[in-house]
Amino acid sequence: MAKVILVDDDRTNANLIKMLLEMDGFEVVVCPDLERARTATAEGADAFIIDCNLSRGDSGIDLLRAVRSGQTAAAVNTPIIMTSGDDRRSHEARAAGATQFLLKPYSPSKLSEELTRLLA
Repeated sequence: MAKVILVDDDRTNANLIKMLLEMDGFEVVVCPDLERARTATAEGADAFIIDCNLSRGDSGIDLLRAVRSGQTAAAVNTPIIMTSGDDRRSHEARAAGATQFLLKPYSPSKLSEELTRLLA
């Protein structure tokens, strides 16, 4: 079972994505902020789903950069799907090393398909 760290400060959205991905066979760890996400990497991750815009002005792209530069316990080549409701964040996310970018709202089946493809 692939372990996915989901970083999203919107509790409703995070719980819905978690439930749907678990139905597709993924183990999902929800982290509402960057600090908890960094801590969760110590327990291993096969992939990340990170929202670009988090509360308190935090940016999910900071976590993306930290993973890619080896500043977390996650492997630097771990697949990372960045998400945002602002398509202007796509370029920034890809430039920072995102494996994929999904514009919100996206279909849960699209997310599951992308994860399956990236982890194959």
